[in-house]
Amino acid sequence: MKTQRMIKTLFSACALLVAFSSSCNLLDPELDNVYGEKRAWGHPQTAYGFLNTAYLALPTTYSFSECATDDAVMNDVNSFYPRLVSGAWSDIYDPLEPWSQSYRAIMNINHFMTFLPDITISWSNAKTDSLYRIRWKGEAYGMRAYHHLTLLMYYGGKGVSGEYLGIPYLDKMLTADQADWKNLVRLPFLETVQKIAQDLDTAIACLPLDYSGSDDPLAGFKNRGRFSKRIAYGAKARLYMHAASPLYNAGNYNVALCDSAVKYAVLAIGTRTLGSLYGNQLFYRSDLPSSSEIIWRQNMLEPATTEEMMQQTIEAQNYPPSLKGLGRVNPTQDFVDAFPAANGYPITHPLSGYNPEEPYLNRDPRLDSIVIRDGGVFAGKKIHTYKDSSEDGIESSGATRTGYYLKKLLRQDVSIVDPVMGKKNCRPLMRTTEMYLIFAEAQTASKGPDAEIEVAFSPQSPRSVVKRIRRRSGIPKADPYASTVGQEEFMDLLRNERRIELAFEGFRFLDLRRWQMEVNGTVKRIRILPGKTPEILPITEEPRNYTRFKYFAPLPQAELQKCKLLEQNASN
Repeated sequence: MKTQRMIKTLFSACALLVAFSSSCNLLDPELDNVYGEKRAWGHPQTAYGFLNTAYLALPTTYSFSECATDDAVMNDVNSFYPRLVSGAWSDIYDPLEPWSQSYRAIMNINHFMTFLPDITISWSNAKTDSLYRIRWKGEAYGMRAYHHLTLLMYYGGKGVSGEYLGIPYLDKMLTADQADWKNLVRLPFLETVQKIAQDLDTAIACLPLDYSGSDDPLAGFKNRGRFSKRIAYGAKARLYMHAASPLYNAGNYNVALCDSAVKYAVLAIGTRTLGSLYGNQLFYRSDLPSSSEIIWRQNMLEPATTEEMMQQTIEAQNYPPSLKGLGRVNPTQDFVDAFPAANGYPITHPLSGYNPEEPYLNRDPRLDSIVIRDGGVFAGKKIHTYKDSSEDGIESSGATRTGYYLKKLLRQDVSIVDPVMGKKNCRPLMRTTEMYLIFAEAQTASKGPDAEIEVAFSPQSPRSVVKRIRRRSGIPKADPYASTVGQEEFMDLLRNERRIELAFEGFRFLDLRRWQMEVNGTVKRIRILPGKTPEILPITEEPRNYTRFKYFAPLPQAELQKCKLLEQNASN
């Protein structure tokens, strides 16, 4: 078949063929018929299936890349994270790499787009046919841009030539001509940014702002989760914020790109205000996709119905051992120390009132919504992580390595065993709070923390946004610390707020790098002995020691071998 010949010659051919083969089999004609590829593509369901593969490539759960940062470690020392952070991150070892999955989705989109002009979507109504074609085109351009953006944020960097490079941008089907893929090159970094922006502009011109409020098959609520104009605005805000960051601009922010990030963050926000503290319900409540906090999230995952399925859930992996979980993700003391005191001052500040003998007293309430600490309550049970506490205590076999367990993202109404009682979960991909934080960071870098602009029908500055985010968590409205710090200290505060608000949603790994902050060092744990001052100790067996690749991710060696003109990122 023509389709199979084309796919076999794609770069990352083996990876692409796995996902593509199930669709190819549907197109293979039996000996007694004459259906070919073009005839099969004439059926809109076949075509739409290829577009849907781009959605299937979106994350449905979490990789917990935070375990490769200062925010967390895994309690499974045989996981890939200890190896990854100890210098093994390389072109032959990268368990986090998005290359194969994203390019596979892109190629399926491009295949879809070659046939879209010839597909009859509605046989009875020419206007409906045209409207569907416009929306499908917008989705295709938007999803192609989004997957390229994922790749750019991960692989964009300084090549061995010293030039800042992006990624190969695939805007057409590759043919059987080997030159099509052997001659692939990485575009200059800013040219890649421009290509992504152009695809997103096409999506913006074709798509409704949101899918909501009616039974309209084109723009109604049942289409939620599909690419929309608001998602495209949010993707452009992410794109420009990432490209404006110090890593790509000699240690400074690019002001022009910051201004673009502000513009599109404000468009993505629209009329949405910062709501009340969202809590963990955001990550599983079925009635919350319409919440103003959600811009885009994966559809609800079906509940586990067997013990085997249950063991793969985020709850079974991360509940403390006393609740029959594996307690895998352990937040570090470094992460816990990022939470301010209840009055808003950092715990290192003399006015914070922080007492190391009672480290959890009078702290930002978000701490107890994100982390299970000693004496904290989870699923109706008080959890003890002090040394010698049975099951959940630090230094107990299979328990926490840091003195903490993850709380954020987890449902507390799940029974892992006896009986298995799985519950639905979902995966937010873009939130309104992220857009406010992008606005605040970009506006601070461009014009300062007190420069106002109209956001959601009212004048807002980065400082007012940060104060509002902190106030909804319980920090007093006056917030003397956030109200008075200068621009440099305010940027540090803003970055810390982003660390807290978007914790364990997959941002920290790349944020540290785009900010050009130190990614090496030794993370810490807390060791509590009843009646004694808690000890803060280094986790010496798992230092962060990125060596050859520290800030710029390595391109896979297999792709460099196939595509001889691809340039590797430089050692850094």
